[in-house]
Amino acid sequence: MKKKLIFLLPFLFFGCSNNFVMLKQPSIATQKTDAQNAWDELDGKKVRFNNQTNTNSTNSTQSTQNLSKVAVSMLQTSDTIPDWFYAPPKSDKYFYGAGEGNNVEESKISALNFIAGEINTAVSSSFVKSEGYSQNNLNTDFYKNVKTKTKSEVRKINFTNIEIMQTVKVNNKIYLLVRVDKHKLFTNLKMKFDLLHTKIVNQIKASKKYSLLEQLITLNKTEKDIKKALSLANILFTLNPSFDIKKYTNQYNSYLTQKIDILHKISFSVSGDKLFSQKLMEILNQEGYKISNNSDIKIKLKKQVRISKPYGMNVARVTVNIQVTAKNSILHSASIECKGISNTSSQAITKASIDFLQKLQKLSINKLLGFE
Repeated sequence: MKKKLIFLLPFLFFGCSNNFVMLKQPSIATQKTDAQNAWDELDGKKVRFNNQTNTNSTNSTQSTQNLSKVAVSMLQTSDTIPDWFYAPPKSDKYFYGAGEGNNVEESKISALNFIAGEINTAVSSSFVKSEGYSQNNLNTDFYKNVKTKTKSEVRKINFTNIEIMQTVKVNNKIYLLVRVDKHKLFTNLKMKFDLLHTKIVNQIKASKKYSLLEQLITLNKTEKDIKKALSLANILFTLNPSFDIKKYTNQYNSYLTQKIDILHKISFSVSGDKLFSQKLMEILNQEGYKISNNSDIKIKLKKQVRISKPYGMNVARVTVNIQVTAKNSILHSASIECKGISNTSSQAITKASIDFLQKLQKLSINKLLGFE
């Protein structure tokens, strides 16, 4: 009787095949292979598996030796997204970030972007600026630029010592929880900051031996590095409130105010076509440069005009050559192409001068004149 029953079972299942689907559970070996393929994308590191049943001590020892020191996590599967994805842990010692993706690498990038967002929020709330410089009318947007630069520097952070704490697969999506040691991150960024700070100090110190104009050029060129250094200083202060940020903001403030002092001492003369030179002087005044006809530092403008008349309209294409000289030596030269369209050639040239002004506003005037 038993033999007959056993013999009939396959036929019973076969007969019900239209209404009953048997799902074959992947073997443990297959699950291990799938998991390992996912993790091979992360630096080829081995991981432990929560469903590992092999208790052989030799294999266990070999597996442990292959584990990554920073990417130790158990690859789990679940029907629901884990709670830590919506609310990563908080800690004074670590930054925690949760991310999701189609593979481990995507999930890791997403998790680190989450941490970068946390740092950006913290930096914004603790942002420190040098009030003396920021309140100067000539530099009202300076610290706005520093804030923008700070966000950029946070995005550029090269996170190291990343620890992967949790890894869960839900419906072919990988969910990852990582953490980054705040002290180690601070140490790495501090080394980067120290190198940049030393470069700034040395450049400004060396410029003291030269003329006021050369000092101004050095300060203009260094201002970009100062913005970056201030951005890094604010990140460092966020990571470690004991970091003496005031020491650096005060020092950078002294460098930046030196620029204002030099601008009050030196002046520039602007000559050339009146229509276009007035536009240049307008921009120079906005930047805090003093204009004087008796200055030894001269900015000369020369224009070349080409008029065409398509369809009865006058089109003026103007090339404005700008040359900066001091003591009969050419310091820098540049040119700007502009265009104007109108009923008459004179009106077209006037329109070209407006185009010239708009292009000056978009350009860095210091770079255009060779001051940075």
